[in-house]
Amino acid sequence: VLVDWTVRDQVLQGGRITVLDGTETLELIGDGTRVTGVTVRPDGGGPAERLEADLVVDATGRGSSLRPWLERHGVGPVQQDLVDSGIMYATRPFRAPVDLADFPLVSVYGDHRRPDPGRNGLLFPVEGNRWLVTLSSTRGGEPPADEDTFLDFAAGLRHPVIADLLRLAEPDGPVRRSRTTSNRRLYFDRLAQWPDGLVAVGDAMTAFNPV
Repeated sequence: VLVDWTVRDQVLQGGRITVLDGTETLELIGDGTRVTGVTVRPDGGGPAERLEADLVVDATGRGSSLRPWLERHGVGPVQQDLVDSGIMYATRPFRAPVDLADFPLVSVYGDHRRPDPGRNGLLFPVEGNRWLVTLSSTRGGEPPADEDTFLDFAAGLRHPVIADLLRLAEPDGPVRRSRTTSNRRLYFDRLAQWPDGLVAVGDAMTAFNPV
């Protein structure tokens, strides 16, 4: 979070860049040969607005709608490779004890030689004397979505160090789970044509998990 906030703060200095918070991108403006902007609207409804642009960069990540947008403009179909890793994550922030605020990162991985689902844990120190704790597993051993069994899952890892530390800490937020973990590659490079004025970057083009 600190890195994201710092980058955002630096980018917005000088007033040359404007961020539209709470805004949904609906569609590309243009055709199969050139993109000239996007259509957006406020989250929750409201009138749509056209934003004209010389260059449109899709950096919307795994949730990108670029593939269907292109196909509606006659570009495609876009070939795709999809490999589901079956990994699920559950993350919860904790407030670290004062005497353990500088405790280093802790990582516990499952034994790949065992036939049961691999269970992993990561305790990552972040700003504000807090720990961001992520528990994960392959299919069949999914980490819990509820707060009561989060600690139980951590205690079931190959080593109890993360659970031992959490017993000394205070929860600082709810458990958040993520199932969107498949590996995906979109072959934009194989298209017969690509519209000018459009670029896809990051997970909008290729997404890996685990990294």
